[in-house]
Amino acid sequence: MQRERRVKREPKVKLRWIVLLIILILGFATFIVLHQAEKPMATARSQTIAIAKKYADLKSATNFYSANLGKTYYSVAGKTTKNRPIYVIVAKKGGAVTVVNQRAGLSDTQIKNRLEQTKHPKKINSVGLTLIKQKPYWVVSYMNRHNNLCFATLNFKTGSVKKLIENI
Repeated sequence: MQRERRVKREPKVKLRWIVLLIILILGFATFIVLHQAEKPMATARSQTIAIAKKYADLKSATNFYSANLGKTYYSVAGKTTKNRPIYVIVAKKGGAVTVVNQRAGLSDTQIKNRLEQTKHPKKINSVGLTLIKQKPYWVVSYMNRHNNLCFATLNFKTGSVKKLIENI
């Protein structure tokens, strides 16, 4: 009689181990996929910081931005060795480096505040610096009240809207 009970219990125990093993494998696979998906942006960040340190006298980086309006630009906010706040904008193709004094324009926080006051977005997805005709502009991606994707290109110095794409 006891032998029959043991036989019935063993498959349940084996099934639990199999389910646990499958869950662990799926969790590990998810981690690997997410890590690989983030790898290109992490590489771009480290390369941009290295270029900024080499060509723009960057001592420490505080923020990293990415913007793509036909051309891709990576930017870093930080301070020089003389404690001067700067933005360093690096073109993905060609690696052209542009250094912009942070005090010459608006910060990402100021741009977000202006956008929130004028457009009342549900969520701001991203903010990035780009160059248009060799002048810096902020590019903001956000979701409006109706959950539609919108893009705004704002002047770095004044914050005025250069281009606005709504309800995508």
